[in-house]
Amino acid sequence: MTTPYIIFSRKNCQVIRSCILENYGYIRYELPFINALAVEVPDEKIENIKAHKRVAMVARDGSVSKLPFQNIIGTRPYYGNTESTDHIQSLSTEAKARFAARRAAITEKLYFMDNKGFGSTIAIIDTGIAPHYDLVKPYNRIIAFKDFINDRTLPYDDDGHGTHVAGIAAGNGYTVGNEYLFCGTAPMAQLVAVKALDETGSGTTSDILAAMQWVADHREEYNIKVVNLSLGIGVDSETPLDPLLIGSAALVSHGITVVTAAGNSGPEPCTVTSPGTSPFVITVGSCNDGGKIADFSSRGPTFSGLHKPDMVAPGVDIISLDASTCKGYFSQSGTSMSCPYVSGVVACMYAENPHLTPGQVKKLLTKMLTPLSNSPRDSQGRGALYI
Repeated sequence: MTTPYIIFSRKNCQVIRSCILENYGYIRYELPFINALAVEVPDEKIENIKAHKRVAMVARDGSVSKLPFQNIIGTRPYYGNTESTDHIQSLSTEAKARFAARRAAITEKLYFMDNKGFGSTIAIIDTGIAPHYDLVKPYNRIIAFKDFINDRTLPYDDDGHGTHVAGIAAGNGYTVGNEYLFCGTAPMAQLVAVKALDETGSGTTSDILAAMQWVADHREEYNIKVVNLSLGIGVDSETPLDPLLIGSAALVSHGITVVTAAGNSGPEPCTVTSPGTSPFVITVGSCNDGGKIADFSSRGPTFSGLHKPDMVAPGVDIISLDASTCKGYFSQSGTSMSCPYVSGVVACMYAENPHLTPGQVKKLLTKMLTPLSNSPRDSQGRGALYI
């Protein structure tokens, strides 16, 4: 019987690559950005590999998923097309005014948001992306697609999570003909979609790391400035360090800002998922329109004592793109929705100043937050990015 592992090398991977093959292992992915290999090794041979002097760390290849929706509002469909906006009438006048006011206030509160993310690219590592009208019209902003699950070449999303996430970051409201309604925070940003989760929203650590490697390899080609990770894996006090933390830190070292969801396992403490436990990423929890922390939003601290999340953003009943129709919308709740809200804002920051470092982005974002009263640090971070 074989078991999947991530094998980290002290130097280059060539020597341990030979060791793995000699022990009848199979190499799934080579991951030079973290000096590691994703492998499958016979159970009786793994001790031979661990004993190799060039092997720095061996970790099991864990199961990763889109963050499960626990104790949250269910989905609600809204349908539309370019000829009709009848579905908008299903929204209350108050709701429509709230959506419009939020977008209209952006340029007043955050001047750089006026660029709408034009000139920057967001990479979405998720379940894929569908060619929704709000992403491909009036011109196609999905500039690259990579599929690590089924090896298909054209954009698709057989789960829908990735498309919903992409719309929160970069939807432009084309279907409804309204730049404020159902519009993402960076409606002119380009998108790169990397499918590393399957039709159920599940994947492996190695799939996510392979996606990160692909982003690192193509960051200059596609001008990737932001990576959105609306996914996670549970952590415990015995395994505070895992390969996703190492991969996220490596992307940051390449000059890419990594924005990740905190998780939906609140309100208990120490429930933030990896890679949101990393000090190098921007970890986002959820609040509602009234500034109240959502019960489902995961809380810190991390098991290493780090305060997390870094901030919260709207994540309750968020309307975004429906992958099944490519013209419609539906609502979901979760930190998966809060995360791309922040990713879009970061894309606008890079559009304003492409020379920012991830550390500078995080510091500047902190200055834009609104502290929430009666919410502890490990629930809200430094406050809400609430525009």
